[in-house]
Amino acid sequence: MIRDETIEGYVNRLASGTPTPGGGATGALLLAQGVGLLAMAARFSGHEELANRAADLATRALEASDDDEKAFSHVAHAYGLPRDSEDERQERSRRIQEALRDAAVPPRALVGISADALDIADDVLVDCNANVLSDVGAGVGSVRGTLVAAALTLETDLIPLKDTEACARVERDIQEADRLIGRADELITRTRERIKS
Repeated sequence: MIRDETIEGYVNRLASGTPTPGGGATGALLLAQGVGLLAMAARFSGHEELANRAADLATRALEASDDDEKAFSHVAHAYGLPRDSEDERQERSRRIQEALRDAAVPPRALVGISADALDIADDVLVDCNANVLSDVGAGVGSVRGTLVAAALTLETDLIPLKDTEACARVERDIQEADRLIGRADELITRTRERIKS
């Protein structure tokens, strides 16, 4: 499991050329780091409840990193199934579609967790300790990176997906990720303005 690896071990595995972990799992780790920074900033600003909420999001993000790696390995396995006979081709196609639907779940979760993280950042910024404003900005930047990774992962899953209902759900999640990216940009701008003032 990713959460039990050393940082160096994870980065080496990421660079090794194996299909997993990939962008989705990496986006989840970015989110865990981002909300970790937001938790720290909240504590330094006297907001213990916000800090605890952020810490809970970090745990959920780490769970999503493991879920994403597992889901993508199932997609890779499905694409590797034999397709010599018509029965094999039909079974392979069915398994690919099933795996793709499942693979969309972790990045969808990341979009939801990111929305909660941006709410926390917004609340922390109201009366943030000036000494940790840069940490808030870096945290929001990490959340933004997560949203980009989630949108790209979902767009990749969408292309071969044939289930109309699943496609509509994924498209809504991509639109929400795009909206939240804009919100993250606004929060980063506000943070930088606070630092300059």
